[in-house]
Formats: sequence, C-alpha cells, structure tokens
Amino acid sequence: MSKTVETYYYGNGRVFLRPVGSIGNGGWRWAGDVSTLTFGGTDETASHKESYSGQKSKVRSFSIGGDRTIKGTWHQVDPVTIAELLRGTIAEITAGTVTGEVFPDTVAVGDVIKLDKPYNVSDLVITDSAGSPITLDPEHYDAFLEHGSIELLSLPSGPAPTQPFKAAYKHAGARQVAFFNAPPKEMQLRYEGINLAEGNAPVIAEFYKISTAPLQELALITSGNELAGMAYEAECLADSTRPANGPLGRFGRYVAINPIQ
Repeated sequence: MSKTVETYYYGNGRVFLRPVGSIGNGGWRWAGDVSTLTFGGTDETASHKESYSGQKSKVRSFSIGGDRTIKGTWHQVDPVTIAELLRGTIAEITAGTVTGEVFPDTVAVGDVIKLDKPYNVSDLVITDSAGSPITLDPEHYDAFLEHGSIELLSLPSGPAPTQPFKAAYKHAGARQVAFFNAPPKEMQLRYEGINLAEGNAPVIAEFYKISTAPLQELALITSGNELAGMAYEAECLADSTRPANGPLGRFGRYVAINPIQ
C-alpha cells in the first residue's frame, strides 16, 4: 500500500503587491477581489537528432531557458488598479466652484455641452452674455449633473438670449488616471491562501520580481449577470539579488503551512 497521503486543492485567498526594492516587510497593497490566479510557463529547449540510423531519432533534448507567467482576473476596478495596469499616474482633483465658464459662441437646440469640471455638478446656473445677464430657465435644458453634461432643449422666444452662454456651478472632487504616461514598474506579488479541500489549510505563494503586461481589455459597458473582470498577466523575472541555489530560489516559492501542534 502506498504511503502517499491524498492531498487536493481548492483555493481562495488574498493577493498583495508592492514595488521591487521596497524596504523591510511593509509596503504591501491588497489587490482586492481576485477570482482566478495561476502560475505557469514554457521551456525553451535545444535538441539534436542523429543522422546515422535513417530514423532521425532524437538523442538529446535539454532546457536552455524558459518563460514563467502569472495570470489572473482582477475585480478591483479603482484608480489605483487601473493606473498600475495601464502604466498611468493618478491626479487628485479637489472640489470647487466655477463662475463664468463660457460655452461655444453659438449653441443650437439639440447641442450637448460638456462642462470643464464634470464631477457631480450642483447649483448650476446658466446665463447669457447680455449687459444685464438673463438666467436661462431650466425648462430649456436637460442637465446630467453627475457627468456635467447639458443638452439644450429650446431657446427663449423673447427676449432672445445673447450668446455665448455662461455657466456657474459647484463640483465634487475626483481622482483622474492618465493612461501610459509612466514607466512600467517591477513588482513583488504575494498570495495568502486557504485550501478549502484540506480543511482551510493555509498556503503562501511569493513571486519576487514580476513585470506586469499592460491591460488588454477594460470593460466599460457590461451585460449579463456577472461583474466585470480585468485579465491580469505578468512575466516572472529572476531576482539576481538572491543566491541561485539559496533556500528561497530566485523566482518565488510555495509554502504549505503545517497545522498548529
């Protein structure tokens, strides 16, 4: 009878990231809800087939390198995650008040105007450019305040307004991500999981140096009954600061934690 103990795996857990070069054991950021996480790779081989038997039999095959990748599905759709996956930077926009924002010189019925600060607009007032400005009654436009959009429905018949119109309003703060204006960052990834198939046994997987690929798809309009997910992919690199034959290796490690005795 084999002495091998059957061990199966069904994992859930948390993923943490931090920049390579972080000092000490701190600086980790939880990646939020991650529904899939896999590690794999391919080997590059060199081989030789003999030329003496007429069979062209392969007589040598050996590894000369390979690629190692991490793939996952990220559900934390926030500015920090988007900035990391689209190599961007985050700008903080403070709440404020705008006065005298000028519309285009001539707007016609049916035109849609986008305000300069389209962040949960409130206290919107639109006036014309007459010497004694006339306030445009809200019945003449639809205001989509959360996005700062205004659709002109009609114009007063008399007196005719003097264009351009001007807007005054308050707006909320926001966090803005600019795409691809920052260099890629090498990161460390740590998975702290539980194996549901073995009584929630704890496991850890660490990858010391990864290079994240740009996000291939960002779902903006969704349908069906599932939340949007972002496909994550990163290449595992060797951490040359670690000894090649050391107990932790240069790429990463998997730890199966024993029960408390």
